Amino acid sequence: MKKKVVSVLMCSAMVLGMAMPVMAADKDNADITIGSVIMNNSGEWFAEVMKGQEDAAKDLGVEFSIVSSDNEISKESDNVATFLAQQVDALVISPLSTDGSIAAVESATIDSGIPVVTWNTTVDTDVTSHVGVVPSELGGNTGKYAAEYIKKNFPDGCKLAIIGDSNYEIGIERCDGFKDALKELIDDGTVEIVNEQDAELQEEGLDITEQILTANPDVQMIWCWNQVSLLGCAAGLENAQRSDIVLMGTDMSVELAKDMLGDSITLQAITTQMPYEMGYTAVENAVKAVKGTDVEKEIMIPTYTYTKENLDEIQTYIDEHQDLVD
Repeated sequence: MKKKVVSVLMCSAMVLGMAMPVMAADKDNADITIGSVIMNNSGEWFAEVMKGQEDAAKDLGVEFSIVSSDNEISKESDNVATFLAQQVDALVISPLSTDGSIAAVESATIDSGIPVVTWNTTVDTDVTSHVGVVPSELGGNTGKYAAEYIKKNFPDGCKLAIIGDSNYEIGIERCDGFKDALKELIDDGTVEIVNEQDAELQEEGLDITEQILTANPDVQMIWCWNQVSLLGCAAGLENAQRSDIVLMGTDMSVELAKDMLGDSITLQAITTQMPYEMGYTAVENAVKAVKGTDVEKEIMIPTYTYTKENLDEIQTYIDEHQDLVD
């Protein structure tokens, strides 16, 4: 008897689950509402993502709203709950934690039965689609460039410091990718990692840089895992007038591009994502899912490495992105 009741309930749930997308597919775009939960809204990188999301919503003619979780899991959960109470048709989100964000995401995918598109970061549960990059490539591509640069410019070896991250999956993978690309030089003693610390925000990047310069004044190269820690490190090196230290990192910005063009610091290479395309594609996929159109389960956005050797490319970046900081 119990098995029959369970079977009936399961069948009913399946019917309801199948019915919801069909009903949503009948909606005009103007009647579709997309909710976006962003990790935080600090820095130019997130501003570019948000611009991409907003432009996609405008181009597709859907209702769109975006909120920040300010890097707090509890706030992320509250933001998702608010959107679900408002009966949004789909959710786009950059989860704060692969494990800690599961409950919030499943409240949308399972409890409310709406499409969820993740971007930038992943969560350990099934979602409709994910838009991102291969994190190890972000660090790895800079590492490959750094390896060749060190061979050419540091024949006697290089003392390297890393401002990294051990809290987020993407941060760990970026750092691992960077170190893996330098493994041969590390193993043969050409590269010595003299300092490795975590920093996420710009002020932390500045503080850690000052600590590195105090503890390891002979450091010759520093690599940073994200845009804001890189901005902090650049400021720290400029304050200390250490243009002799070669700086590399992840995620371009207008300010960093201007630093690369200048000579007050030696910002040599930045491997960057395409945040505008990531944001745009995430919202685009959410709308497709609501409309019942097939959506790719995973879309990887390519990365690109800007180097100080190609100044024209850096100036073009500034020209194309200046509106984000004006």
